[in-house]
Amino acid sequence: MIDSANLLHSAEGQAELLQTLLSAERAGAKVAGESLRQTSDPAQRQLLQQILKGEGDSCLHLLTCLKHLGLEPNRETGAFYAKAMAIEPLEERLLFVDRGQQWVIRRLRDFLPGCQDALIKGELEQMLRIHEENSAAAQG
Repeated sequence: MIDSANLLHSAEGQAELLQTLLSAERAGAKVAGESLRQTSDPAQRQLLQQILKGEGDSCLHLLTCLKHLGLEPNRETGAFYAKAMAIEPLEERLLFVDRGQQWVIRRLRDFLPGCQDALIKGELEQMLRIHEENSAAAQG
């Protein structure tokens, strides 16, 4: 994993971060979609619908960033998917999903202060807000 600020903001570090986040968002969307099909609880459904939309929107923000940099997006689904789907009951899986939201928030907060590209910074700031809102909803 990238930990030095200089490496994080190098072209290679930035590309690795964006690709890693894309895989993670894809996994989160898949988990939210499958979990949504497993519950009839109104509160869980509302939260999962919000998360599903947020993960999808985040994928679009990341694809915009990758296109801007002339990079081909990966097609991977992150390991988060298998880990999350192995968790039963759904209440515990939702706690794990929120830990995933927090992981993304930390990565973005580490990256954004040194980001010099206005388009990427704007897209990732929107993604950060989505994850902060979704995490707050999960904890609320």
